[in-house]
Amino acid sequence: MTSLTGKQDRVKLAIQSQPLLGTKQPLLLEVANNSELVTVIRDICSQWSVSNPEQYALKYAEPAAAGHATAKFGYITESNRQHLKNGDILTVAKLPALAARDIYNKICNTGEERKAAMTELVGLSRDYVFALEFIYLTGVQQLMTIVEQSQLGNAADVDLLMYLSEAFQELMQHNVVSWEALTENFVKKLINFIEKSNDIQYFQASIVSMCLDILQSTISNSPKFYELISKDVSIEHVMPFLDKPENEVKRTTLAFINAMISKAPKKEDVFKKLFQFGRQLKDSVLSRFQSESTVPREIAQELYVYQCHLLNQYESRMKQKFVAGDAYMEEDLLHLPARAFQDEYGNKSRIVVSEAHWKQLGFLKWSDPRQEFMETPPGVLALDCMVYFAKHKHDLYSRFVLVHAENQCPFADASVALTKVLCNIFRVGEPPIELAHEFIPLIVTNDEPFKDIFGVTIQLLFKTWREMRASVLDLEKVMVVVTKQILTLLQSSATLTTLDILKQKLFELTYKKIIEAEENSQLLDESVLKSKPVQELSEAIRPEIIELVKQERLRHLVEGATFPKIGRRGRDQLFCCRLSPNYKMLHFGDITGEQVPPLEALDKKIPVSEMKLEVGAACPHADKVRRGGGNQSLFSIFYEENEHLDFIAPNETVFNIWVDGLSVLLNRKMTSKAAEEDIETLLNMDLKLRLLDIENVTIPNQIPTIPKEPLDYDFFYKLD
Repeated sequence: MTSLTGKQDRVKLAIQSQPLLGTKQPLLLEVANNSELVTVIRDICSQWSVSNPEQYALKYAEPAAAGHATAKFGYITESNRQHLKNGDILTVAKLPALAARDIYNKICNTGEERKAAMTELVGLSRDYVFALEFIYLTGVQQLMTIVEQSQLGNAADVDLLMYLSEAFQELMQHNVVSWEALTENFVKKLINFIEKSNDIQYFQASIVSMCLDILQSTISNSPKFYELISKDVSIEHVMPFLDKPENEVKRTTLAFINAMISKAPKKEDVFKKLFQFGRQLKDSVLSRFQSESTVPREIAQELYVYQCHLLNQYESRMKQKFVAGDAYMEEDLLHLPARAFQDEYGNKSRIVVSEAHWKQLGFLKWSDPRQEFMETPPGVLALDCMVYFAKHKHDLYSRFVLVHAENQCPFADASVALTKVLCNIFRVGEPPIELAHEFIPLIVTNDEPFKDIFGVTIQLLFKTWREMRASVLDLEKVMVVVTKQILTLLQSSATLTTLDILKQKLFELTYKKIIEAEENSQLLDESVLKSKPVQELSEAIRPEIIELVKQERLRHLVEGATFPKIGRRGRDQLFCCRLSPNYKMLHFGDITGEQVPPLEALDKKIPVSEMKLEVGAACPHADKVRRGGGNQSLFSIFYEENEHLDFIAPNETVFNIWVDGLSVLLNRKMTSKAAEEDIETLLNMDLKLRLLDIENVTIPNQIPTIPKEPLDYDFFYKLD
């Protein structure tokens, strides 16, 4: 039966029994939406001849019983019963309060009963209703007590800790218990486990992962424990775990290091300790995946975050202007002419630098070269890169400076411009993008990645300058080409494992190749495209192009995509969303793995006519996103009354496609820059194809005057 609002008044459910009730015949029930759950449970118990119905509740059947990986989970309450759909399979179970009390009592005991209870706790802790009851019984405190009393030398304790870790993290994910409430003894015990695990006798991959995972969450959420953890768990303690073959150990080790860097009051102190392990990171992590096509996604995400931390160490210098009179800055500045003209000066202490020298070094403001470093970005980071290049590539540096008179490429001015470009490309000073996983191997294994990349790209700049036969006034044009060369190469960033490979591939992208690529995309002169007749033609075909882009966006939605579940931990915590081919329903459901399942495997639906779209900070889950990536990748779909489906797009491309596609479904304008670029690209391509037949024909700006009709149409042709 359907109500006047279009919603069903009743729902058809299958009810299974659990072993605690004995063997009972499954029931098929049609339950009215306005009937109280206690009444429904009483009726079920009556049919099964089960006493004390007040001690039972309804919950979704386990995934295995439900028969597919997208099964729902948890207890049914009056507040969440609206999620019930026809065909849902439920089971009668103990009330959450009774189940929590039963498990709590068992884990307070010892032996196999405790282990069985811990196994059950892992499964139930995901449910918010059960978690509240268990936490109310001081369950989290009891779990901490068990950890405090455990010993790595005891096999039974080790076995129990594996289950305890997952249950503990699941309970903490509900944000009911503050991370500040952890006991110092509990944290110290985890630290003790880490210290002992460096001994092969005590090493257990699951225990190390558990300890690092909890410590990482503690650092991220509780500032008061940072000093304790950082003092006793040094970088030297955890780096050896990267040598272990287990991927989960590698992931949690990297996540712990990232948390240490993120929360460190003095990040430079942490980096000093990390520099000596750059080669170990390369040998222990990256080399193990050379034979595979990709680094596991979970590890790649942590390496990307680590890369952001490495690059962000240059933020303070990027934002620092040159301070006249600062001893260190003045010394670095004088180092440039000293290295370039050392044959002339010999000892740096006797240098008397003239304006001619600053001019030959490529400073446009040679009367006061300090002014070159007043703009931020790049600030004095440009000076740091120049000095680093002069020290480590002295021969090249001297050659670039001395040939300035021939090719007119100003080394200093070009270096400042290049540093600014690199800061923009590598997002120096910006937080990691949530869930991004594309990292550059040579950066995460390098002590001075930014400065070394500068050293390669400044060589590219001089090479491109020669190829373009540029003059001093052409620096901006050269920088445009160099930027395109770098961005083109970074599209295959996974192959950039060494500086030599970076240099080789960059040098292969010659100015000629960049120009050819540009010419292929510009078949006609821009002046033709901007002429009035062509602009009128453009506006005439624009609606057709916009519709084409809309259909392309909807096609992506029909194909579907996977997204992470908000607030979930571990692997495969994903859901999939797909649009039905008739564009009327959004199908979604939990999945395992990253493959998009068939449409019929997604058991939940949202009518397109009922949905509402929110983007960015307006999303309900904006405050739940842990690591800073801004709100640029967040969007939510609201439906029914207060229901919402929350998304975190893995990258900007997916975000633009889905937000544009959902906007099309809601008859809104596509607002992404990507949609605008696609429209312009297709529009220009269509125009150029239509105008190919009039190549070399001048298109007038005004409509030609139509001549008067002749007196008659008796034309005379003279045939030779």
